[in-house]
Amino acid sequence: MAHRTVPFRRFAVVSAATLAALGLGADFGASAWAKSAVRTTVSARVLRLGQSVTVTGTGGDDAARTYRLCVDQRQGGGSWRQLSCSARQFQQARARVRATRRGDLQFRTRLLVGPAGRLDRISPTVTVVVR
Repeated sequence: MAHRTVPFRRFAVVSAATLAALGLGADFGASAWAKSAVRTTVSARVLRLGQSVTVTGTGGDDAARTYRLCVDQRQGGGSWRQLSCSARQFQQARARVRATRRGDLQFRTRLLVGPAGRLDRISPTVTVVVR
């Protein structure tokens, strides 16, 4: 039995037809497959009083024309306060925080999308212990 090769054009047409039959065509609709992600990282998890930590929020939304990231902080059980925000369409926000009190410093990053800055998602909280 001789080995027979399939011409590339026929393979491409058959593959496209198979994908279309399975409902995996190229036109998915932006909302069904839009991806957004956000995370917060810190330069240290434990600090001594007076030391500083760099907090970086990264992320984005591939379906949004405009978005920005904001890094927030709270100490203990207090309320969140905004440290810094990125420029529009910039995928990183950064802040440097000096530990002035002992206890837990908590950080998070918020992803705001659209011209009005609608909240899309919030990263998990990252805790830094100040001794």
